[in-house]
Amino acid sequence: MSDEDRSFTIMTYNVHRLIGNDRHSSAPRIAEVIHTYQPDIVCLQELPGARVRPEVGGACQNLVHELALLETGGRHFFLERERWGKVVLSRFPMRLVQAGGLHPQNRYRTVVPRGVLWVEIDLFGQKLQVVNVHLGLTPQERNSQVKVLTGPEWLSHPDCRPPVALCGDFNTLPSSTIHKQLKNALMDEQEKLKFGHNHFTFPSKLPMVRFDHVFVSPDLVVEEELIPRSKLTGAASDHLPLVVRLRLA
Repeated sequence: MSDEDRSFTIMTYNVHRLIGNDRHSSAPRIAEVIHTYQPDIVCLQELPGARVRPEVGGACQNLVHELALLETGGRHFFLERERWGKVVLSRFPMRLVQAGGLHPQNRYRTVVPRGVLWVEIDLFGQKLQVVNVHLGLTPQERNSQVKVLTGPEWLSHPDCRPPVALCGDFNTLPSSTIHKQLKNALMDEQEKLKFGHNHFTFPSKLPMVRFDHVFVSPDLVVEEELIPRSKLTGAASDHLPLVVRLRLA
């Protein structure tokens, strides 16, 4: 199998409850962003609804329906989601490993509930672990959440074996202690590229900071990164999507 045959793209995207910078809610607009950049795996945060499984109707189904209208050639996505707005779409077969809250039991809990979605994807004869997360807004929340995320329930779980991709909105800068803690578990893909941490994702109209990251295990090679800035992406959400091309080493 050639290197090209072992490459895939992953998008992480905070869709802001489908509400754009014009304050209008639009599933078709978010679907158009996803379709335009043709990712193989999509990790979404802040998708409304999905509070129960299975959900009947709702934003998740609306978005998938809009994506299906844009797809050609019989291509489609598999879908998994958790209760607090995290969704993973995959063009490769996928199974849910677990979904749950991102807080220690009987300890500090966030005002806004945060969760984790962990899926296993069948990719070129290997099992890729993808973890989708959205951290809290305050340092106290994030510190508590990262201890859980890097602990035995998630990233240190014996079944969370490489290759691993950790995606999401971390609400933290590359210079932060939180970022350094996550780097101890996995590498931040952007540091492997020449332009470093000077490409930003938030706010989408005038990006000034980088809150959205993809951390990967060493056996995933970063080939390319794109943070698309266009009229469409500047309107669709308050975050820009981050698209990364990876290759299994």
